[in-house]
Parts: sequence; C-alpha cells; structure tokens
Amino acid sequence: MDEPQRERVLDDLKGVFKGELLFDELSRALYSTDASIFQIEPLGVVAPRDEEDVRAVVRYAAEHRIPLIARGAGTGMAGEALGTGIIIDLSRHFRSILDVGDDTVRVQPGVVYRELNERLAKVGRRFAPDPTSGVQCTVGGMVANNASGAHVLRHGYTRDHVAQLRVVLDNGDAANVGVERRAATAAETNVRLTDIVQHVSDLLESNYALLQSSRPRTPFDRCGYLLHDVLTAKGLDLARLLVGSEGTLAVFTEATLRTIPLPGGRSLVLLAFESLDAAVGAAQDALSSRPAACELIDRRLMTLAGGRDALIKTLLPPEAEAVLLVEHEGETEIETREATLELADRLQRVEHRALYARIAFTPEDIERIWTLRETVLPGLYGIRGGPQPIAFVEDVGVPSDQLVVYLHRVQEILKRREITASFLVHAGSGQVHTRPFLDLERSADVSLLWAIAEEIHGLALELGGTVSTQHGTGLARTPWVERQYGRLYPVFRELKTIFDPQGILNPGKIVGPDPGMPAWPLRRNPVSGTEPATWSLRWQPGEVRAEAVNCNGCGQCRTEAPGQRMCPVFRVTHEEAATPRAKANLLRHLLQQGADARLLSSDEVRGIADLCVNCRMCASECPAHINIPKLMLEVKAANVSEHGLDWMDWTMTRTESFAAFASIFAVAVNAGLASKSIRWLMEKVFGVSRRRRLPRFAARSFLRRAARRGWTRRPQSHRPRVAYFVDVFANYNEPLIAEAVVAVLQHNGIEVYVPPKQKGCGMAPLAYGDVESARETAEHNLRILAELVRDGYQIVCSEPTAALMLSHDYPDLIDDPDAKLVAQQVRELTAFLWDLHEQGRLQTDFQRVNLTIGHHVPCHLKALGRPPAGPALLALIPGLSVHTIDVNCSGMAGTFGLQASNYEVSLEAGKPMLEQLNRPGTLFGSTECSTCRLQMEDVARKRTMHPAQYMALAYGLMPELLQRLHTPIRELVL
Repeated sequence: MDEPQRERVLDDLKGVFKGELLFDELSRALYSTDASIFQIEPLGVVAPRDEEDVRAVVRYAAEHRIPLIARGAGTGMAGEALGTGIIIDLSRHFRSILDVGDDTVRVQPGVVYRELNERLAKVGRRFAPDPTSGVQCTVGGMVANNASGAHVLRHGYTRDHVAQLRVVLDNGDAANVGVERRAATAAETNVRLTDIVQHVSDLLESNYALLQSSRPRTPFDRCGYLLHDVLTAKGLDLARLLVGSEGTLAVFTEATLRTIPLPGGRSLVLLAFESLDAAVGAAQDALSSRPAACELIDRRLMTLAGGRDALIKTLLPPEAEAVLLVEHEGETEIETREATLELADRLQRVEHRALYARIAFTPEDIERIWTLRETVLPGLYGIRGGPQPIAFVEDVGVPSDQLVVYLHRVQEILKRREITASFLVHAGSGQVHTRPFLDLERSADVSLLWAIAEEIHGLALELGGTVSTQHGTGLARTPWVERQYGRLYPVFRELKTIFDPQGILNPGKIVGPDPGMPAWPLRRNPVSGTEPATWSLRWQPGEVRAEAVNCNGCGQCRTEAPGQRMCPVFRVTHEEAATPRAKANLLRHLLQQGADARLLSSDEVRGIADLCVNCRMCASECPAHINIPKLMLEVKAANVSEHGLDWMDWTMTRTESFAAFASIFAVAVNAGLASKSIRWLMEKVFGVSRRRRLPRFAARSFLRRAARRGWTRRPQSHRPRVAYFVDVFANYNEPLIAEAVVAVLQHNGIEVYVPPKQKGCGMAPLAYGDVESARETAEHNLRILAELVRDGYQIVCSEPTAALMLSHDYPDLIDDPDAKLVAQQVRELTAFLWDLHEQGRLQTDFQRVNLTIGHHVPCHLKALGRPPAGPALLALIPGLSVHTIDVNCSGMAGTFGLQASNYEVSLEAGKPMLEQLNRPGTLFGSTECSTCRLQMEDVARKRTMHPAQYMALAYGLMPELLQRLHTPIRELVL
C-alpha cells in the first residue's frame, strides 16, 4: 500500500478508534519482527483500548479487505504475529484479570502469564500450561498458539484448560463462545455466529472419519486446526476449536480459563548420562512413574548454561553427555517423594544407567535445579558472532518410540552439511527443539535453511510425527501443513472460509494462498559498511551494526518479574517502543542500505531513544547482552549534534552548575524553592515538577569543608590510600554523606585524599546526548585522576553512578590510555569496604544500632557487575535489621524523575520499591544512590541515609547522624 492510501486508512480510523494509531515509518519498523527469523512490514499498528475499538477496526478492515494480525507480546518463534496488514497490539491495554472464581479465571488477552499465576497463587490455584516464555508472554498469545510447556505430560495444552472465549468475528460482531448447539432460529443468537456454528458442525460431521484417521501418531500435536475432538454429543466446542488457530479465525478479547490447585507435593531428580541415547532410553522408562515433566538437555546446552551460572556448573558431572530432569507432582509430598526416589534408585543404583542423580524435595532446591532448564535458551541467545542457533525446525514431535531414530537421523542430515546443532528434548512427550548453528550473514547458510527444513520436517512426517508441537505454525511451518494432513487439508481450507471468507484474519498462516512457496520473508539485516564514518562515542568498526543485529527479538526485555529490572519505562507504559528490543530494531532500520541518513538525528527517532532512561539494566539482563543504553546515547548524541538541546534538557544537563550556584546562596535558594509560586515558575520555565520535593542545598559544599579539614592535601604516610570522588549530591546537597565516607575509611586505616578540583562525573549531560559536555568533564577529571592512579591511588566513589561513569563511560568517551587506566582502579565504596571485610581488614567495633531499615539496591550499582555489598555491610552492625529491596528501579533514573512530564511515570516505575519500603516495621531507608534516596524520602516519606552514614553512626564517629535520622522529612526536603 502506498503512502497516500496509508494516510487515508489512518484518517478513517481516527474517527472510530479511541486507542493509539501507529502508522508512522518507525512504528511499522518496530512491529515488523518478533522472536522469529522473519520480517514483514505492516500497514500500521493499532493499540485498542477496549472491545469496541477491536470491533471498529475489524469492521473497517472487512469493509476495505485489509488484513488484520492480532499480536500479544510478540514472543512467538514461527512468525505468527507478522503480516502486511494492520497489527492489533492487545498487550498494551487489555491487561485486566476480570474475575477469579473457584475454579476459573476470566482475563483479557494482554494479561501476562506470570502475573496471572501470581494472582491465582494467592487463592491456592494456577493456570497449568507453563511455556518457557511465561515471564513475558500474554494469555492471548497462549490461547492463539495453544501453548504448553515442560509439564505437558501432566497438564496438556492450553486448549485443555479453556472454558469459554469472547471473540470478535470477521464482520465485527462480538460473541461469547464455548460449547455451541445449532440454534433453532437465527433470531435466538448472533446471526453470524449461528451461521458459523451450523456450517462448521456440518463440515465436521461429514468428515468425521477423515478427522480421526488423519491424526499423527504422536499425541502431542498442535499443528494446523485441531478438529478431531471439538464436535461432541453436547455440541460444537467452538472455544476448543479456536484455541491454537493463531488469530486466523477470530480475534480474542477475553478468555475464561480453568484453573487447578497448586500441587500438594513436588519432587525433582537430575540424572546424568554418558550418551544421548542412554538419556533417551531412560526417559522412555521413566514414563512408567507418571512424571509431570521429563526434559533432556544435551552437552552443548549444558555447557552454555554452566557458563552463565556457576551454581549450575556444580550440578553437572564433566563426563555427562546429556541430563534428564524428571519432576513428579502429586496431592501429597509422600506420593511424589516415593516416585522420585524409586526412579532415581532404579536408574542409578540398580540398572547403573545413570552416572549421577541429584534429588530435590524442597521448593528452593527444585527451583535451583530447574534453573538449568531456564538458563538454556538465554545461553543460546548470548552467543555472539559467526554461526547462531537458528529456530526454524525446532518444533518437531515424533512418537516416543521413534525418538532415538529421529535424533540419529537429524544428526546425520546436519552432519552431511557439516552443521552442528543444539538439542533440547521434551523426552517424555517426544518433542524436539533442534537449533542448527548457521550464520545468516552468509548467503550459503541462508540457502541451506529451506533444504534443511524440507529434510527434517519430511523425516518427522515419515516417522508419524508432526512439524509443530509447541511453538506455533505461523510462517515457519505453514508450508508443511498440507503435507502433514493430506486429504484433511481441504477441510482446513473450508473451515477458514467459513470463519473468514474474505481472508483478512492473519492470512498466510496454517492455510494460505500458496502454502508450498519455497521462500521465507527473512529478517533484513543492514549490510556491512552502512554505518556512519564516525560516531560520537567510541565503537569498534562494525560494532553498532553487530549490536543491533544480535538482538533476536525474544522479548525477554518485556519482563515485569520482580527479580529483574529491565525496563522501567516499559513496565509503566507497556509500549513496544519502550522495550530494549524495539531500540535494537530501530537501529537495524536506521542502518539499512538506502535509509535516509537524516533519520538518525530526527526528533522522531529521539522520541524513541528518550524512552531509555539509561538505567543500564537491559545491558546486563538481556540474554544476548545487547548494549541498548549505549546505542540510545549514540542516537541522542546524533540528535543533539544536529539540533542542539532544547531548553528543558539543557537545564537537566547543567544540574551541577545549578547546584554549585545554589550552594553559594543556599539560604535564599532554599527559601525560594519552598515557595509554591517559585516551584510553579520552575516547572513552567525549567520543566522541574512542582510536585517533586527537592533536597535542600548545603551552605558549604563538601569540597570546601574538605579543604578546611586538610583532606585536599596529599597524605604523606605509607598506609593504604585512596582518592575519594565525591560527585554532585554529596558535594552540594548532603555533605554528611561524604564526611561519613571519609570517617569510615579513616577508621579502617585508609588514608583519604579528596582531589580539590574534581568536577561531577558528567552523567547528566551524557544521558541527554550532550556528549561534548560530558567529554569535557571526563577530560578534566581524567587529568586529575590518572596522575593519582599512577601514584598508586585507587579511586573510591560513594555514588554508584559516578563509579559507573568513570569505569564504563569514560573509556567510551575518550580514546586515551588514561581512561582505561582510571577505569581499572575505580571502586564503588560498599564493594571496596566489603573487600576489606573479606580480607579481614574491616573494623567491626560497631556500637549497637537498634533500627529497622529497608535498603534499596540501585540500578547503577547492579550495572557495575558485582553483587550488592551494602546489605551485607549493614548486617554487620549489631541491632540493625536490614530488609533488602531488590525488586525494581526507584523510578528516578537520574534527573528523569525530576521532570514534570515524567513525574507520574517515575512514581509508577518506583511503586514496587516504594511498597517494600513502606511495609510495616521498616522505619528508615538506605541506598547508595542519591536520586533513589530522593524518591524514597519524597514519596515514601522515610528518612534515608547512605550505608556509609549508618556505618559511621555505628562506629560512633558521627553521633549527629542519629539526630538527623530522626529529623522530620519536611525539614530536609523543599
């Protein structure tokens, strides 16, 4: 469709649609991929706010014959959520759990599986299917895809747990569907639904024998339309039929799901074997114990998982070629314990088939071993450069008695082409996830895709299996549906015609105009050499392109699990553009050959880049470790280079200058900032939210205090020595932090030197793309710090952001050996002190401090790559009860939370942390980060100090801190 036609569609929808309409070039690029290897640019994207929006867009599409593709989290690996028409993003607004009943739950399709089961666990229930992508996939996607998971042996597929669906049909009518009988008259119900039920019932009745005879031998199949069991004496189970239809027959707006009780008992055994064949054979024998799950992991995957987690490595004997994870569930712990013990004893001690058995009975031990399984895919995603594990034949299922044959012959197919692969096998159910290692940057490897798929899928069908058991039919496997079902395939076509005569609902999936087409719409990666000649930050040649291309779109960056941090803005807005994978897609699009070079510096691109708040969490938590924050800093820098900073951004980049000025005139400035009219004016002029309570400014900065106390003179003794880098907040707002740092270090025999001419670290200008100002600051500080490092000093930072800037960002800003030299000697304060403790050098002569505190772990501290040391240090203080809060970003993200435009997002992003801080009994806060502290004091109204301050108080070095700790918040913020 050309641009004028696109504009006409957009204008037409504006009159009937309340949600977001995303028809611009960048939005189309962000939705052109999912977790598959495919790419199709859509006409546009809509994010409906309610069912009426869905009905409106379906009616419009039907009238104009425009394809519609419903989409959840976009975590499918078969390309089922891609298409040339209008994408309906149901993950943004359809996120409500509508009703929790005794044994059912009614939800909207955008509800995330993990959140659903967290809610159900409160009433002792669960939704049984458990896909690996459960932390980010949506229920709508599970229903559309008929998802299962590792426990498919016991709990089956999603279709086994769906009671009713609410759907929008091809003409825009909405209806609740479950078990349907033919209506006596059309007036009794929805006319369109009546027509569908009548025709589908006739179709299935007339082809009953064919339906029963055309099934694969394996019971675990979700390929095509599953029709053999939907017409019963009670009527047509339309809900069961629609589950797994991948949005090709209707659009789901609600689902009523059956729930089951949480298991009364669970047990797990890890069994190691000397060969893959031995493990497969043991898996078949294990089925007699009726396990809930039976997973096989080969050596390659074990090696990858062990490389990501040292604890996992201890579970795996070096001589093992494969391991089985066999879990039992039951009503009682005794029941499951006995089943697991009997299996382990038989396979290891009696039959001597297993090399090793590790049994787990407690929930903690079970989850620890299951971590091996959960780490497998992230291990694959983390492989960089050269051949990658490609998901295109990864969903085959064969009868369990043919599993060994299938695995041997697949390896022969790959060996002939000198290709290796990883194998993750649901051994109990005969489902095999094979990922050949191919380099899709090489045309020779690309040309192998179809040939390999032909052979492997043909082998599966020869053995009585299926080409799709879990991951969907989609673009990847639709070409083989006709071959799998043979004479039944025309029934599929007729079914599609009954539901969707115009072919507008996700066309080309399951059935299509040319299902045998020997080509796939593969991702279009930028060719080498398309990058600009120079970047604002330092990169290796081709590195920007490589970072963008290495994102596989798995969607793990959409997680909202409390154990992870990425991405704070997405967790609030649920916009696809806010996800880290969207930023990688953005760069891929911008670097395409023929792309408009001016787009990189455009305000439209800057708008997406601004959704990255530089928390750095995705860079460490992304399975592929894509450095999205650095990419977005580069994009922001391009915009600033072309257009300069707008007034409000300029204000935020100059916070140190304002702080220095405010400190000199602290009395007047503090009085002014306490005025509502002044705060209103600041919001209008500078963009600083008038609702944000700001910290007071100290009348004398720490550097001035340090000069008076002689700390700015080089120590002459030969004791261990450090240079203290103080940064902005502890210098101008809370000098008692810096004084506590010096006191604690000196108490532990460390000589402290405070470089008098140091500036702030420069993170504020860098975060807004003002790279030149950040570089000037870095050059100034490096001239001071490099000399100190050469003289034997370590650089200690009490502000995690400063430690991150000096150690990670300065080398990206400046091509100078001094930047690397300084980076290697930077230490965050609590990590430095914990190292002293582990060396037996930390003084523990603490006085008792009877306080209960909540310690928030900042994002930039985690980004430094070490486990947080603050809680462990504080736990050394007698009487101090420490509750570690490691659940989320605080929401401040540097100066992000200061801006009026971001205030609500900041509060919502920090809500999980603030709820933890506000739990009963937690009287005070603790954190290493100054802006996190601002959020904690402003919103939670809890007096918060740096761990160094609590230590100084406990050492008896600064008793005045106790008074400050009990000073009302209103006297400390403005």
